[in-house]
Order: sequence, then structure tokens, then C-alpha cells
Amino acid sequence: MRYFRDEIRIEAPVERVWAVLCDRSRWKEWAPRSEFSDFSGPVDEVGTTYADTTRLMGFTFRMITEVVEVEPLRLYHEHTDTGPVDTKIRLQPEGDATRLVVESDWEVAGVAGKIPGFLKYPIAKRVGERNWRQMLARLKSLAEAEVSEQE
Repeated sequence: MRYFRDEIRIEAPVERVWAVLCDRSRWKEWAPRSEFSDFSGPVDEVGTTYADTTRLMGFTFRMITEVVEVEPLRLYHEHTDTGPVDTKIRLQPEGDATRLVVESDWEVAGVAGKIPGFLKYPIAKRVGERNWRQMLARLKSLAEAEVSEQE
């Protein structure tokens, strides 16, 4: 398993960041490389599953993801057997702002999994980390824009 961790400060209260994070109708805005479908329930409810089709490194990955742990306004944890991938998103209030921390344990699956390890892991690490950083920047922009609109 490989590990990724990153964090970002969002100039919006934790309630606003949580609302954007858990609004699946907005996921495409901050995760544009993915298509989401087949939701079995609300994404902030343990046991909810959904399909995620993501295109990275020229490969298409189709995963079924399950929400495995939720602490409203604090923790969103999901798992997919494809890979596998286990991701935790933590929210920490910092006054009127929020510190968002993402941690992910992952493995490369599917066709990309057949690439020799000495090639696939350095490439997958760069691509995956860049993708996460772009998604976090978009999530930050969305949450901060909504705060600006409310002022």
C-alpha cells in the first residue's frame, strides 16, 4: 500500500466546507476527472455506496466506493476494493476558517496495475497527488466563494 497526505486551509467555516464536501451534486465541480453515479443514499451516511469512473494516466478506473465512517463536520471516510483505496478527509475548525486534511492509502489496480512497479508507483504517485491537490484547490475555491456571496 502507498500513502498520501495533504492539507489545505480554507477561509470558510467548517459548516460551509462540510456542506460543499457532502453535496454530491457539486462533486463534478471539484473532481472534474470523475463521473459519479448509482448513489445508494446520502454521501454523509455510513453504508452509502456509489460508482466512480475516473480517468487518470490515460487509464479509466471504475470503482464502487462505500462510505465507512462519518463524524459530521469532522470526518468523512470512504473505501473502495478496487486498488484498494482507503481515504479519510478530516475537517478541523481554525476560527472562521477550516483546516482540511486528506489521507489516503492506495494501491494501483486494473490495467495500470500490470505496469512494472518501478514505473507505475512513481508515476501513479505524481499523478495521484497532483489530482488530489487540484481537487482540494477547487473545493477550497467553491467553499470560499460561497462565503463571499453570503457577506
